[in-house]
Amino acid sequence: MDIWKHCLLSKRKFGGKAEDYFQIHNFIDSSKLFIFHSKHRVLIHNLYGIELCVLLFGHYILNSDNKTILIRDIAAEHCKEDLSGYVPTLNDWFVNFELPPNFIIPQIEDPDLKDFIYKPFLRSTCESSLIITCSDFGIYLVEKFYGMDKALLLAKSIPPKQMINNLLQEYRFTQKWQVFPDRDELIWLQKNENN
Repeated sequence: MDIWKHCLLSKRKFGGKAEDYFQIHNFIDSSKLFIFHSKHRVLIHNLYGIELCVLLFGHYILNSDNKTILIRDIAAEHCKEDLSGYVPTLNDWFVNFELPPNFIIPQIEDPDLKDFIYKPFLRSTCESSLIITCSDFGIYLVEKFYGMDKALLLAKSIPPKQMINNLLQEYRFTQKWQVFPDRDELIWLQKNENN
């Protein structure tokens, strides 16, 4: 499902204008910039991704109807729309996924950056979840949250082979929710695509 469709669904559920929700849905689907395959959802279509949305955008937005909407609710609905009504944890995605041989976890002195890099592991105890932050996608996230200098510091510590596109090549979906969007949402979009 594309970003604009998520925005239309948010307008239906929360009111306001579709544009009120664009930045949130754009961030959740930013992983498509790193792997243009449904595997991109592994990265932040989960409770950790919802946590990142709250950190980035705050706890709520005021939509154009002047209504307060929780960021976590918007982000959770995005996950449900893409994942058959399910909001997964990192464990749901990573518990059966192994890190590739020679995967490097950067040894960073900066305390903020170190905390950020290890957060997926702390949320899941799945070492394989570190592909989120120890990759080109992780560099992107660090730039979003901490700026260019810290992103450059991480970029210098990650080998070129640790790109999300490479790291997820061997990833295999094992559950139906990982593959199929919410059917009811698709039907609603189809009925209302000319509005």
